Amino acid sequence: MGSMKENLAQDVRLRRKLTIGPSDIAAPYDFVFQLRHYVVAPEARDGRQLVEIVRLASGKLVKIDIDSLGTREEPQLELSLSSGHVLSQADVAEARRLVVWRLGLEDDLRPFYAAVADDAVLSASIEHNFGAKGKSAFSMFDAVIDVICAQNTAFRRLYAMRANLAAAFGERLVTAERVYHASPTPAQLAAAPLEAIRACGVGYRDRYIKGISQAIAGGLDLEPLRGMPRSEARAELMKLPGVGPYTADLGLIIGARRQETMFIDVFLREVLRTFYFDGEPVSDATLARFAEQRWGEYQGYAWLYLSTNTEVWARSLGVAFQLRSGALSDPDVP
Repeated sequence: MGSMKENLAQDVRLRRKLTIGPSDIAAPYDFVFQLRHYVVAPEARDGRQLVEIVRLASGKLVKIDIDSLGTREEPQLELSLSSGHVLSQADVAEARRLVVWRLGLEDDLRPFYAAVADDAVLSASIEHNFGAKGKSAFSMFDAVIDVICAQNTAFRRLYAMRANLAAAFGERLVTAERVYHASPTPAQLAAAPLEAIRACGVGYRDRYIKGISQAIAGGLDLEPLRGMPRSEARAELMKLPGVGPYTADLGLIIGARRQETMFIDVFLREVLRTFYFDGEPVSDATLARFAEQRWGEYQGYAWLYLSTNTEVWARSLGVAFQLRSGALSDPDVP
């Protein structure tokens, strides 16, 4: 594996810069929120910059340093593109589109905020997390692997699993400062020995990661699911090994920006019971119906705001919420 990784390494030599201005970013938008929360490899944080390692349709690897030049109400981002390849105008445009998709820059939060204005719980979270937008995976495959890794574990373990998989199997992109890794492709993970995947600390998920990768490498295309009706897309995802209702629903949120869905996990179950059902142990089916009736097309946004920094904003409601959200990628770094 070492020699293969050597052959796949790319040295960064060429750099381009571009700006995404206020007219192309739906305000409010809080870049610092995305800098501090849900930073899952191959994404990384470098000081005040968010770093994305993207693979273009041509196969070229590009490192994108993202810096904020604006405010929540007048957002502006500067993108610095670095690659070992010559980047055409089409490559630069593709990289820009990927960042816009990844960071949800075109998502308008104002209709959601207006729809929940009378919801005291969500209003408390919005006040604390104002301008927060969720991130999306670059592909449905990446989204499913992300959620497989997130099953039955804390966020810190998800961060470690994804970083380990990238370091073990992803292509390297070398800069003067450090070595970055791309997210492994389906082919790379399909070809990997099961024990090598397991060595990345993924536990029982090893066979699911390999099985899904083999299916995609064998020709299965998950990208059309982004445009399918939710029930059909959900059913197709649940045909994959290790994908149940939780994985399918969260996969559609982060892989397809499908905000009309919500999943119920241990953390969100406790949030909904605590804040909306006076702590009563109501069933997951009841919680799911409640979420669909109350938030409808905004369930994905509701999930993000209810499950992020919950133990902090809950204090403004006089609630000492015991679980920690784990959304902060490095709580010790402001």
